[in-house]
Amino acid sequence: MLAQQTISHYLQHLAGKFSTPGGGAAAGISGAQAAALLAMVAEFSKDQATLMAAIIATCETSRNHYLDLAEQDIQGFNAVMAAYGLSATDAAAKQHKQQALQAALQTAAAAPMAMIRAALALLPIAQQLCDTGNKNLITDVGIAASLLLSCLQSSRLNLLVNLRSIKDPAFIRASQRLLASSEEGLAAFGEMVSAVETRL
Repeated sequence: MLAQQTISHYLQHLAGKFSTPGGGAAAGISGAQAAALLAMVAEFSKDQATLMAAIIATCETSRNHYLDLAEQDIQGFNAVMAAYGLSATDAAAKQHKQQALQAALQTAAAAPMAMIRAALALLPIAQQLCDTGNKNLITDVGIAASLLLSCLQSSRLNLLVNLRSIKDPAFIRASQRLLASSEEGLAAFGEMVSAVETRL
């Protein structure tokens, strides 16, 4: 489990000749770090106690969710590899392999889709802290926004690479709607990073 690994152990495996963890897990870790940073800023902005308490609780939930999604990404990739490894010696086996592969691809796509939604859900919190959080920690808000931008971009790439092989029209349409809706988030996080930079 990623959540139980040391940072050093995780990075060693990320850099090694292993299929997982890969980019999807790295995207999830980026999202978790962003959620943790936003919670830290809220902790130091306690003059708005009720609002910040709600933000801290949301960020804690998001941080744990991102760690789970990083793990799900690994499991999804492994499921796809297992499906590719199924035998296809006759027509029935080929059909079974294709069905298993399509199911595995949709499972693999679910993690980046959820990461996109999680990043977009943190956007208003990041904006709130950028506007009313502790001004001494404005760079931490900017860094969180940068991490969420990276997570969003990375998750879009991982979703797109899975969509190349997915054949379910309904799933493709839903994915395309999510990708389109995330474009505003890409712009908003980028603008937030730039806005923080101009305030320094």
